[in-house]
Amino acid sequence: MAVLTKERIVERIKKETGMSLTKIEERIKELSTRHGISDHAAAAMLADELGISLEEAPPLMHISDLVPGMRGINIVGRILRKYPLREYQKRDGSRGQVASLLIYDNTGKARIVLWDAQASKYYSELKVGDVIKVIDATVREGRTELPELHVNFRSRIIVNPEDPRVEEIPPIESVRTYNYQRVRISDLIGGERFIELRGTIAKLYRVTVYDACPQCRKKVDYDAATDSWICVEHGVVEPIKITIVDFGIDDSTGYIRVTLFGDDAAEFIGRDPEEISEKLKEFVEEGLTIKEAGRKLADEEFYHLLGREVVVRGNVVDDKFLGLILKASSWDEVDYGRELSRIRRELKSVLKGVE
Repeated sequence: MAVLTKERIVERIKKETGMSLTKIEERIKELSTRHGISDHAAAAMLADELGISLEEAPPLMHISDLVPGMRGINIVGRILRKYPLREYQKRDGSRGQVASLLIYDNTGKARIVLWDAQASKYYSELKVGDVIKVIDATVREGRTELPELHVNFRSRIIVNPEDPRVEEIPPIESVRTYNYQRVRISDLIGGERFIELRGTIAKLYRVTVYDACPQCRKKVDYDAATDSWICVEHGVVEPIKITIVDFGIDDSTGYIRVTLFGDDAAEFIGRDPEEISEKLKEFVEEGLTIKEAGRKLADEEFYHLLGREVVVRGNVVDDKFLGLILKASSWDEVDYGRELSRIRRELKSVLKGVE
């Protein structure tokens, strides 16, 4: 492998961190003086401190290339959705922070999960519509079909980076329904993937939370003998609360049950999962089962959601006992301007077909 010149190293540091040339040169001089080394060696040392590899870069990855288990991932995407920042309790009793973003590129969508210091560092400065570069993230399997990129203390996020992939990313206005096909409920038979439904909320089944592994988001069990929470895949963990909302929608052609998880569910009802958990505990202490508590909470505190018109997206499964269910991965309020544009396109297509 060819040795990079100091100038090439400085150029790479500037590109990957956004630092000014003046600041980079100051850091290089500081390291050179402190360690008694050449400016070239100091530049290489600075790159190493910043986590910048000086090896030839591998082929640029896109979201469609992501597979759970990958580490050190470098991805560029535009922020489509920004979910609320929330707190959780760590095993030592201290409070941590976690937040997530939904990003997309020209190949698909992914969820970005920000933990603790990284949530504090990046969350407030990131806006919907920003293009970001996520460096040194880990890919984990999410509860929906979307991959999850977890950002930890080694990871970095650059806003509006200089990267060839930026030019490939469509504008946000064109991807609100990206990769999802609008269908009628009456046309569903089960097994449909990446579909979108528009309907009115006609029934609320339950609002609840469960204790989940912070890494894979799967349900964890409490072991009283060791006073710990156990994930089948990751062992002893400090769980986070995940919200679940079950409701039914009607689009005038049919009715279907919808299940919404996680940050989307918390945003949908406008309540923090810790708050939901406390309310459920109150009902259970009154003698209700957790299922009864979830139904009572939906009936008493979220009845105002009935009659709300929404767009939900996800995959359809055929449950042996409940029939067809949409496992939703995202939702939106109905944008009537966009709906009118959709109707115009459909009418033009019909008229063109009869000409």
